[in-house]
Amino acid sequence: MNPLVFLGILFGPLILVVSYLFTAATGPGVPVWATPVGESIRLYGTALAVVVGPLALHLDRLTLARHADWVPSPIYYLVAVPFLSIPVSVIYLVRRFTAA
Repeated sequence: MNPLVFLGILFGPLILVVSYLFTAATGPGVPVWATPVGESIRLYGTALAVVVGPLALHLDRLTLARHADWVPSPIYYLVAVPFLSIPVSVIYLVRRFTAA
């Protein structure tokens, strides 16, 4: 599997985790800029993940169709749905590495 495809499929979940690392911190030691940066990462990252995740999945499906017996179901395109992308990405990658 191409590392860029791997990163593309995990892009949505990674954006959610990174943005929550910025916005979940509270207290007097937290910089003032942390919350706006986390919100910006979440907004723009999620908008980008809606494109990057399905595109990476589509490229991987084309590669698998040419070289393997298993062609993933179109249901995996749910990787574009922000919070649903976490379990869908994990299920896809586990299935991808065990079947193909």
